[in-house]
Amino acid sequence: MTAFEHLMSPGRIGAMELRNRIFMTPMGSNTADDEGYCGERLRQYYGARAEGGAALLIMGSVAISWPVGSANWRQVAISDDRFIPGLQSVADVVHGHGAKLAVQLQHAGLTAMNDIRDGRPMLTPSVPKEKEGDMGPCLFPEEAAAMSTPYANPHAKVAYQVATEEDIAWLIGQFADAADRARRAGIDAVELHAGHGYVIHSFLNPSVNQRSDRWGGSLENRARLLVEVIRAIKQRCGTDYPVWCRLDGIEFLTEGGITHEDAKDTARMAEAAGADAIHVSSYADAAKGESFTTAHTTHKPCGFVAYAAGIKSVVGIPVITAGRIEPEAGDRLIRQGAIDFVTMGRKLLADPELPRKIGEGRAHEIRPCIYCYTCISQIFVNRGVICAVNARTGREFETVISPAERPKRILIAGGGPAGMEAARVARLRGHAVTLCDKASRLGGTVFFSAASYPPNGGLVRYLEGEMSRLGVDVRLGTEVTPELIVREKPDVVVAAVGARRESPTVPGIELPHVLNGDDIRAMITGEGGEGPGLRLGPVVGTLLKLGKLTGILGRPGWMRELSKIWMPMGQRIVMIGGGLVAIELAEFLAERGRQVTILEEGTVFGAGLMLVRRWRNIADCKKLGVAMLAQATLVRIDTDSLVYRNANGQERRIAADQVIITSGATANPGPAERMRSAGVPVHEIGDCAGMAYIDGSVRAGFDLAMRL
Repeated sequence: MTAFEHLMSPGRIGAMELRNRIFMTPMGSNTADDEGYCGERLRQYYGARAEGGAALLIMGSVAISWPVGSANWRQVAISDDRFIPGLQSVADVVHGHGAKLAVQLQHAGLTAMNDIRDGRPMLTPSVPKEKEGDMGPCLFPEEAAAMSTPYANPHAKVAYQVATEEDIAWLIGQFADAADRARRAGIDAVELHAGHGYVIHSFLNPSVNQRSDRWGGSLENRARLLVEVIRAIKQRCGTDYPVWCRLDGIEFLTEGGITHEDAKDTARMAEAAGADAIHVSSYADAAKGESFTTAHTTHKPCGFVAYAAGIKSVVGIPVITAGRIEPEAGDRLIRQGAIDFVTMGRKLLADPELPRKIGEGRAHEIRPCIYCYTCISQIFVNRGVICAVNARTGREFETVISPAERPKRILIAGGGPAGMEAARVARLRGHAVTLCDKASRLGGTVFFSAASYPPNGGLVRYLEGEMSRLGVDVRLGTEVTPELIVREKPDVVVAAVGARRESPTVPGIELPHVLNGDDIRAMITGEGGEGPGLRLGPVVGTLLKLGKLTGILGRPGWMRELSKIWMPMGQRIVMIGGGLVAIELAEFLAERGRQVTILEEGTVFGAGLMLVRRWRNIADCKKLGVAMLAQATLVRIDTDSLVYRNANGQERRIAADQVIITSGATANPGPAERMRSAGVPVHEIGDCAGMAYIDGSVRAGFDLAMRL
């Protein structure tokens, strides 16, 4: 029996038998063809997860009355019989790999962006209260433009249709019709989306539903729509056809929203109406940027488990939940009886083969999710789903890894994500690969970023493991020079050497308390010791050498724990540049009691962070007291302070025990130019070709290896 015997044990929902307890979370993916049809992109997207061993795939946000009440660009539709053949083709692919398929039926209600686009009123139990959002200041112009696309349509209009009895009867009929189409398409079950701000949730939510008729007021009345939909589907499709609902176990950050007691009572009513399971999620005030990581795509491990366990204590049907549950935790929670099934969304985007690898005892080969929110951020800007660590996600049908026509000798310079991903895919295609890095370990910038953001460490460990498993010739402490290229005689060279860092040319930049990215990297990794030793003084330099000798340096997890006790940093820290590095490091330092200020020349902080994660990180920094000064230009640095110029041209002074330069990373073409002198073709990928960050670096490494 596998070490994950409970997670991998068979299960059942109603009459539906399931090969294990891992489901794919229903997620909007924007992978449908035009007009809501299921095409090859979507088939292969779900097919990859079925082949990877999941027991059940839940197709997210399937529009029951498309285009009316639909939310996203390229959303799957089930509003007419003409969509049945495409849906059936997805079911056939999924069944061919031994998995089951469910569709999540949805009417978007107050989040129906396509209704706004087309000038239709949005269906709602009551006219909602106007709320002031906080997301705008965190958006770059191109993001704001993409998010506002529906409003740019000439017919766009924000209007509301307070549901009448006729509207509600129509809505119940639409859900029943959609479920019947799913059944006729060979789909194994349906899930009703009764959370996340969609129409059923709006009826359940007392902060939205202000009605005084039989559809509002008491919880029994507010839940009546959900109950009637379940009953209608059971009547139409038969009592044996599995139906369940996705409920919010609680609503965060919302005055007067759904409580956990509400959720438990609603679950009981759903069970009494015939629901075969309850799928527990959560929601929060959609006007607040941090809500998306507080609620349904939680940043907190096992974020919904307490609410799922609470619901399981009052129902007799299976309980499903999501919420950043690692396989070890899922196995334990099922064994303890807290839940029955685990849904994984981001994890199965990162590695569709996660269930199979667990079942085969290969959990150490799982490509980890780094919880960067690259995937969900695409939905906000009307793009198809992608994954930062899996370059195939969302384009499975066009990225099949196949043997190269002619195996080559490939020499790769740089062992960061770009270089290791290129090496991984090149080896899978049959090339002979040598990967060199002048450092004493792999991982590049991502390795030392794991001290402030631990999930990044998992990606490095996975890629290191792949280098060993696939037989990549890894040479550490080795710089790729023209002489080395001549000696090794490769067919092609890949430069993945990382970015170049430029410090601002201002008075005081050379002072000993001023650190740059290379200094911080050396401090954490123990590499290149001149900078930190000199800049931080002889005592700190000695301690850092001791840390390197004892093995503490070079272990981000240990460094993270040690930093809670001691860090070679002053109390008052000012960072120059407000991008990804600054935000991550500011949060890390502020959690350790430092007084942190970030100066950013632009108007938006967090460049390089995907917007959903940016909302989270910036909100957390503000809660920790990090001062974030926009349109601030560094003028000079003094021994105990610095001077900057604000948007009005006024000079201001800030006390600073430490100044950290977190700006200035740029393309680094020099090494590749030197390599070309050896007369061998050289390709540049990753940050050395322009700031790509993890997602761009992994994709660049993958795409290049597919072309070689």
